[in-house]
Amino acid sequence: MTDHGAILWQSARNLLDAQENLNKLYDAFWQIECSDTDLKIEAFDEDESVSDFIQPVWNTYFRHRRNTRANSKTRGFVTIAIQLTADEGTEADWAYGKRSKVIVGYSIGSEGQDKWEFTTDALNEAGYTEYCVAEQRFWRPEDNEDKSWFYAVPLDLLTNTKRVRELVVAPVHEILRGGPVDDFIAKVDASLVKIEASLCLPPQPSAA
Repeated sequence: MTDHGAILWQSARNLLDAQENLNKLYDAFWQIECSDTDLKIEAFDEDESVSDFIQPVWNTYFRHRRNTRANSKTRGFVTIAIQLTADEGTEADWAYGKRSKVIVGYSIGSEGQDKWEFTTDALNEAGYTEYCVAEQRFWRPEDNEDKSWFYAVPLDLLTNTKRVRELVVAPVHEILRGGPVDDFIAKVDASLVKIEASLCLPPQPSAA
């Protein structure tokens, strides 16, 4: 095999190995599902082409209900996304801009179009998303009446199902239990401070 052929073969092998590992991580996201007296999270939808080939961002969506009653209304949607790369951004110099991430979001609403859908420009390399503002540990919509939120962790920290439970499942479950609160920012922050060392902390105005 020529050097060029060997390089091409290894590149293809690396691509396939990466795909397999990403599929395993994607499957681990289903640990977010639960059916308790005060919290129900169930699978809702996912991006097309998942498992077919590496794509820059994979989104998977889960429906949040208050409880397990058959007539329990949808309160919102959880989105978990693997973002392998992001578009260039000029809004800030962000330390995490060129790291692959898992983005975890919760959106208020009862319709499918209400859910977060992350792309290569949300978040971009500057840690910016249109119509959103950065808190200390997470992002939220500019509209102060919208109690949706999302946070990000480096992809390379999610090495096994235990880490997925610690950095994705546990914070989401903790934040969503007990229903809505007046100060949702404080509630989200109180949960995320426990995993702060593992977060992609949003760029702050002073660093822009």
